[in-house]
Amino acid sequence: MHSDFSVSVIVRPVANIELQSAPGDLNISAADLRRGYIEVMQPTQLTVRSNSPHGYALEVLTVAPVLSSMTVEGLNSELALGADGGTIVQRWQKPQAVSLSLKFRFELAPGLGVGTYPWPVRLSVRPLE
Repeated sequence: MHSDFSVSVIVRPVANIELQSAPGDLNISAADLRRGYIEVMQPTQLTVRSNSPHGYALEVLTVAPVLSSMTVEGLNSELALGADGGTIVQRWQKPQAVSLSLKFRFELAPGLGVGTYPWPVRLSVRPLE
């Protein structure tokens, strides 16, 4: 007896993010309030890995209502995002891992006072298909 059959495998694109270091809190001073913004000196360091040959989308989501907009440095260019955050698309030609060191500048929301606030940004990643 002889039988032929074919087998195919589909590998779904995946992406993950590994956070090496990030600020835990946001300390807002009177000088920051007068200026209207805060430059966060400690970078957020992370590694993005994806098996997608097309790249990844980094989601920068605001989780605390302390900012009216933000600027992200550390990718191909300085990127401006609104109060809700946004999606940053990074394209490449082959699956890989990249190490990122992101710096944030937050334009402060009106009505804030001096104090320590929870870190206002959450990062997530998804593969480009």
